[in-house]
Amino acid sequence: MPHSQSFDTIVLKTYDVGEADRLCVLFTRERGRLLARASGARRLQSKLGASLLPFQHLTVELKEGSAGWIVAGVSGRKNDSTHDINQFTALEEGIELLLRLVTDEGALPDVFNITLAFLSACRDSTAHASLGYSFALLHCLGLLPEEQEMEAFGLLRSADHAYVEGCRNGRITLPEFGCDITQLLHLRSTLLEAHINSPLRSGRVLEAMR
Repeated sequence: MPHSQSFDTIVLKTYDVGEADRLCVLFTRERGRLLARASGARRLQSKLGASLLPFQHLTVELKEGSAGWIVAGVSGRKNDSTHDINQFTALEEGIELLLRLVTDEGALPDVFNITLAFLSACRDSTAHASLGYSFALLHCLGLLPEEQEMEAFGLLRSADHAYVEGCRNGRITLPEFGCDITQLLHLRSTLLEAHINSPLRSGRVLEAMR
């Protein structure tokens, strides 16, 4: 029987499979994106079911078998449940972008750290939190143009440049007074068109709610 390994983990997405199992898309500090099966997690007596939910930051014990990763246990940290629809939709948009851009296993500690910052920002204030996360994520993945190249994507105010640079440095904050939100959203859409095949589904819902 293989020994379990401990992973610092963000639960990105879950699917119900079989009679009582849960398939989890995990983002770990140590190995990046992993797919793991939690056997019996949907049974009433299971200790896993209440923790293995999207947007949770957990310590997860995993065993690697011939059929892939298996959840052996969950311990430590657990975030508060998400009740606000605006908060939930902002989280959905950011995590959907992460899932679209990061498809393979491999440690990405900077991406892990800014994703944790994004979760925190969403819980503090949902307004445009996914906007800052998008720029920070693109930067961590080497997909955000340098500051001097930004003008090619449209005219930006000095406040807009400062905001994008703050995101580049890992600050998932709200756009400050003087920023042109419409222009920043347009910039993000233009940048994402080069890296994803279709608009974010959750993004369309969020835009309709703004």
